[in-house]
Amino acid sequence: MIHPGEIFVAEFPEVGRHPVIVVSREELNRGNYVLAVFCTSARFAVRSKLANCVPFKAGQFGFSVDCVAQCKNILSVEKSQFDLSNGPIGKLDESTLRDIVRAIGYVIEADCEPV
Repeated sequence: MIHPGEIFVAEFPEVGRHPVIVVSREELNRGNYVLAVFCTSARFAVRSKLANCVPFKAGQFGFSVDCVAQCKNILSVEKSQFDLSNGPIGKLDESTLRDIVRAIGYVIEADCEPV
């Protein structure tokens, strides 16, 4: 089972392997797709200060480099794109998952809070 807050490496044909943070609720993750936020290390200095991004330092939650979760970049990702054989590279704590949900709320101009 894939849980909210888990971080997986996903393979994207156009950009290669990137970490993604699962944001969809557990019961929705039983199908072939999950909703995930794309993470990137490109332009970290600029993006880490944006309200729609949540920054992470290398070593936090299994990230190997400084990166940001781009919460305007929510994707429906096929589970087959995930490296499920190695499992998640990390899992966010509750507080950090709340930060992700709030940043998504900023993107859609809504007061979002996880249940």
